Amino acid sequence: MDTPLSTEMTTALDTWYQLYLNKADWLKQDTVKSLNLPAFISSEIARQIVLEMKWNITGKTAGGEVETEDGEEVTNPRAEYLKAEFQKLVDILRLKLEQGCAAGGMIIKPYPNLQDKHIYFDWTMDWAFYPLAFDDDGNLSDVIIPDVFTEGKTTYTRLERHTVTPEGVKITQRAFRSNMRDNIGMEIDLSEVDRWASLQPEATVPGSEGPLFGWYKVAAANNIDVDSPMGASVFAKAVDVIREADLQYSRLLWEFEGSELAIDVDPTVLRPKKTEGGGVEMPKLNQRLFRAVDADKGDRDLYQVFSPAIRDSNILNGLNQLLIRIEDLSGLSRGTLSDANVEARTATEMKIIKQRSYTTVADNQAALETCLRNVIRAMDKYASIYKLAPEGEYDVSFEWDDSILTDAEQQLNERLLLMNAEILSKAEIRQWYLGETKAQAEAAIANIQQEKMAAAMAMLPTLPDDNPPTPPA
Repeated sequence: MDTPLSTEMTTALDTWYQLYLNKADWLKQDTVKSLNLPAFISSEIARQIVLEMKWNITGKTAGGEVETEDGEEVTNPRAEYLKAEFQKLVDILRLKLEQGCAAGGMIIKPYPNLQDKHIYFDWTMDWAFYPLAFDDDGNLSDVIIPDVFTEGKTTYTRLERHTVTPEGVKITQRAFRSNMRDNIGMEIDLSEVDRWASLQPEATVPGSEGPLFGWYKVAAANNIDVDSPMGASVFAKAVDVIREADLQYSRLLWEFEGSELAIDVDPTVLRPKKTEGGGVEMPKLNQRLFRAVDADKGDRDLYQVFSPAIRDSNILNGLNQLLIRIEDLSGLSRGTLSDANVEARTATEMKIIKQRSYTTVADNQAALETCLRNVIRAMDKYASIYKLAPEGEYDVSFEWDDSILTDAEQQLNERLLLMNAEILSKAEIRQWYLGETKAQAEAAIANIQQEKMAAAMAMLPTLPDDNPPTPPA
């Protein structure tokens, strides 16, 4: 089947995969070492994206309002079910997101297990699935998602195709078996594999409102194929500079190795070997310390110390400049990879530098939120089809913090100033700082005020009684 991916895009996906695995084609075991920058860049951006992520799934009334009871937000069984199942995704989100950042994107596909009534998740990176068509908005409308596992020397592959049609999402599944890892092999029935025996070869899910998965795309322009709707790796623009950084790093290692202390000696000062082959041998000290060199027997000493100066300063400066360039091309603030202490900066300059990371992270947070909302929508659809939880309306909320740009203490001080100016309330500050709902924050503030009032009343002096008891006769 034909794919709209160009040859350049297919090659780029494979390159990003090899770079993430630290298997770049320019690396050589003895001469060119790796800084492993692609994996680090992907990990750092993924970490910053989900570092301050807050989310919640609550119940809603038929009118679309959040359900409340005695001032407290309440939920319904459907919202509780979705929240509990979605938590499993959140627990491993950062680890999978790192790979998605390296691949330029990823598919998160929920699927139900009818035996235990839980929902699980498949994670497929852009370099692993096979796109067939996109809609006018650049979203996947036809895609094949592989599922591969191995038993002994046998590899089983299930190809799950999702096609968006006017009637709903058509899902087609085919299974294959092979004795070679890189060969899909012969087609078999789904029933021949225990874990796939309950699956139907073909089905249509009506009223799905889009694909039954979420697709996250890295929020950056694709400079490999400008016409492709696929995302680009977070380090795509920096690949050439990453190569130069690895070469420069290898020069630094060679500089240290090549300048190791050694002593050149005339072979006559070395003692003869005690083996049958004869020859000479070095004293049993460091094996690299003495080197046999034919010396001029004039006034030259038999021992010549080899100890050249190390040129690490120039090489390190060059490497640091390359790292700065990689940071700029990857959307990271300076100092993430490079030496942050190279030059002193004011607080204002530091804030400007952090803006690059903040913009990169904020754009990717928006893209990730869209993906996760689609995942929850698919989870809700499966919960209805297979009656995994009672019917009910739900509301999803996400909150992304800007702690990359401003720290929590600074944000708190800013909000306290707004509260003193009567622009924010105490309840709103508690909601932000403690992650409470509006009802919880208002109830907590009311309790604090009651406790303060009771404490103040307890400190008041006791007033004399106007009608003292009559003394006994």
